[in-house]
Parts: sequence; C-alpha cells; structure tokens
Amino acid sequence: MTKRALFLISDTGGGHRSAANAITAALGEVAEPRFEHRIDDVAAHCSFPLTQLGLGYSMALRYAPPVYGALYYATNGRRRYRALVRFCEPLYRERLRDLFLEYNPDVIVSVHPLLNHAALRARADARMWAVPIVTVITDLGKVHESWLTPEADSVVVPAREVYQRALSRGVSPSRLRLLGHPIHPRFDDVVGTKAELRERLDIPQDALITLLMAGGEGGGKLLPTAIALAKARLPMHLVVVCGRNEPLREKLAEMSAHLPTPMTVLGFTEKIPELYRAADLLVTKAGPGALAEANAAQLPVVVYDYVPGQERGNVDFVRTNAIGEVALNSAGQVVAAVERMIRNPARLSAMRERQEAIAPRRSSRRIAALIAQIATEGTIPPQEDLAPAPLREAAGV
Repeated sequence: MTKRALFLISDTGGGHRSAANAITAALGEVAEPRFEHRIDDVAAHCSFPLTQLGLGYSMALRYAPPVYGALYYATNGRRRYRALVRFCEPLYRERLRDLFLEYNPDVIVSVHPLLNHAALRARADARMWAVPIVTVITDLGKVHESWLTPEADSVVVPAREVYQRALSRGVSPSRLRLLGHPIHPRFDDVVGTKAELRERLDIPQDALITLLMAGGEGGGKLLPTAIALAKARLPMHLVVVCGRNEPLREKLAEMSAHLPTPMTVLGFTEKIPELYRAADLLVTKAGPGALAEANAAQLPVVVYDYVPGQERGNVDFVRTNAIGEVALNSAGQVVAAVERMIRNPARLSAMRERQEAIAPRRSSRRIAALIAQIATEGTIPPQEDLAPAPLREAAGV
C-alpha cells in the first residue's frame, strides 16, 4: 500500500523546504505504508502579488529588515491576521483547490505559517474533508498568529513555549504534539567520537573548535563576524562555513593566512552534522533549524543575528533555556560572548546538559510516525508513544 503526502511550503528562506525535506527523508524509512510525496511551493499556484512572495521576502531582508519586522508585528493578532486571510483568499483559493484535486493526497502537511488557513479553506473547497491536515510549526517562542490553527487535525510544536501558546489560542491538547523541530535524520545518525570526527574532517584534535555559520547562503554579518573573531587572538580554532557564497569563501581563505587565529574555511558542505558533533561552540544566526540541530548535538550557541519579528522568538528561546548567549549589536559583542564562554568550561558543560533536556532527538522520525498513523488510521498517536522522556519532562506535558 502506498500513501501520498503533500507538503505545502513557500520558499521564503530555506528553512521551510529544509523542514519538509527532513520529514520526507524520515517518511522514506517507514516500512508500512510506503509513502510517495510532493513538496509544493504554493506561490506557484497563486495570483500576483503572492507569486512574488519569495522574491519579496529576500529583498525585504536584504534591504529593509525593519520594514519586514514591522509587517510581521502588524499582522500578528487574531483580528489583523483574519483580515489578511480575507484579502489573500481570492489570490490562491481556486488554484490550491485544484492542486489538491490533481494530486489527491492522503495527508496534507503545512510547514509554512501562511499556508495553514489556506490549506483548510482549499480542502473544504475540494470537498476533501476526510484528508487530514497536519501543521508542523517551525518557529520557536511566541510564534506568529498564522501558525495557530485549532481546526487542523494535528499540530506539531517544537518547544514547550510554543505548546503553551498553542493551548492559549484554542488548539486542543488532543491534537497537539510536542515533537521538536524537524531536523534531518542524519543529525541523529552521526557515528564516531569527537576525536574520530575531527580526524575525518581534518580539523585539530587538541584545540577548542568554534564553528561559525550563517545559513546555506552565507550572507548577512558572516564576514565582519569572522574577521573580528579571527583577529581576537582567542585560544581556539575557527571553522567558518560560507555555504553557497563562493566569493566569500575565496576571500576568507585568502585572508586566513594573515590572521592570528587559525582558521578552516569551507564552502557548501554536506558534513554539517559531523561538524556540529566535532565542535565545542556554534556562532550562528538565530534560524530555528540551526538551533534545533545544535540542541541535538549538545552544542552551545552564540546568536549574532536574526530576522526581525520572525526569529525574535528564537532569540528568546536561547536566553530562556540558558543554552547560549545572544550578541546582536556588534562583532565586538560577539567576540566578548565567545571569550566568556570558552574561558568557562563549567558553563559550557551546564549548557550542554540543558540541551540534553530539550534536544529534539529523532524529531523528524517521530513526526513521520504521526503522519503515517494519521494518514492510515485517522488517529493521532499518544504523546508518550512519540516523545522520549527527557523531552516530555522538559515540556511539562
């Protein structure tokens, strides 16, 4: 028996597609039923201006982040968001309905905040009421109102803060499951000691390793942060991952020979899971995926940048759970935060222990198990069947 899973995303940043890819990888491991899947950028099925959603998002973050943040907060309320939904419905309603009818899924999974209400409306228009809709929330903290859809058949949340907010917005506990942020199964499958991983990655065995990243595109404040850390003469080896930003990789590689801190400069790499396990500290933008992956690897973090509005809850998540430091104002502040952490091994150890309690282990595999059961039996597995004890205890559920 083969089931069809339709994943609804919008390529506004890479995190939503990464979350869908992580879950589909886990679904591919399900023995019975077998799943085929389709990941659909819903903007392709919309009318203008929603067709330009991805481009508009990228341009706003590049040239006017405060404007994007203001728009985020302006729509983050029950009445305000309902008004936005009413405005946008004519732009997607018929085309999304036609997508559902054409693919004929057994389960619909939304991993983008703007698509939850849209999926419910299109399902009704297609008269496909028997097809369950699963919302997988991929933000942390006080998430945007658009994520919180009590009418969804199941709502998967990544952290206890989101669980409590969902309850406050009327999501029934019977539909709510705390399973962690969906990270790729390969982050759970890393094999080898830290020493063995460092040998395979060709990074020093006896140094404190600080890993610096800024997402797959390697943009934002990565360059000034890397230079500031490399000039600080801290007792560490710096590993900088530039992602797909090849000009940045070439520039940093050329500069590295003349900087006082030893540095390994990488471009896009598939070895991020191994790097997380081999490192001692992560300096990163506050993407929810990066933070969840760091938690799974028990890797303390310094957050140096975030998307206004959207990722503010992720910054608060780091502070509230005491799993790292936040240094948003300058590269000098980042250097000071890194120095405080690497000179205090006991504090790093305490952060790793805290991450042990909140780590989203096997998150994508647990989400896949929920999707498989709801697609075949129409029921949601109990929380205790999906979440290991440490996560349940940390959540208080």
